[in-house]
Amino acid sequence: MKRDRHILQKYLDNELSERELDRFEQELNASPELLMDLDLYKEVDEAIADTEVLDFRAQLTDLREETRRVDNGKRVFRFSRPWHYAASAALALLVAIGLATVLGRPLSNNDLFVKYMKPYELVLTNRSVESEVIQLWMNKAQDKFLKGEFDAAIGCFEEVLEINSGKVEADFYMGVSYMEIDQHGDASKSFTRVIEHNDNLYIQKAEWYLAGCLLAMDKTDRARRQLAMIASSSNHFYKGDAEKILKRMKR
Repeated sequence: MKRDRHILQKYLDNELSERELDRFEQELNASPELLMDLDLYKEVDEAIADTEVLDFRAQLTDLREETRRVDNGKRVFRFSRPWHYAASAALALLVAIGLATVLGRPLSNNDLFVKYMKPYELVLTNRSVESEVIQLWMNKAQDKFLKGEFDAAIGCFEEVLEINSGKVEADFYMGVSYMEIDQHGDASKSFTRVIEHNDNLYIQKAEWYLAGCLLAMDKTDRARRQLAMIASSSNHFYKGDAEKILKRMKR
């Protein structure tokens, strides 16, 4: 059934009559696709609201600079951005995706990466059983990571892995650090090691970010298989997001 875009917007603006609202909410409960369309409309509204608080000329300058960052003829998307670029990034995403995506059209791998791969908060655990040297390097890595000095953080995590190659926590966060600087090939190697370790708390997260790396590298078939594996796992934390991406991937 073709979506009535005016109804979606009127719903978000609280402009539906009681009768229209009851009918719309019934359709919403019965249709996951309609719910997805509504989520996309919410993102459009939020992005427009964000852009209103920034100077429009500054945004255009940011967008021009963003589109000049090219890698093999394709736009390059960073894993995270400083907060003051949030509105520009949101507007750039809307330009790349287009309002046509509200109708359920497929998205590119880069667009899917930007939409679903969110930065992961670094939370290190202190364990008394670890050597003082490892703890020292882990603390230093955390400090560099939180300051956005991801190259330096990677160096610290590498020092930890030189001492203890089975330190999964260091390998996982090293992968996240690589994603932050767009080195998705190196990131995928870290996440793969975490998954192959097969006995740690980071496996599901590593599986999810490995899928993100494969999307960023345009390895579509491998990304689809990875996402299908996640979506088929009933207790996987990222099951829902994986299902959404699979629906929006180009065939």
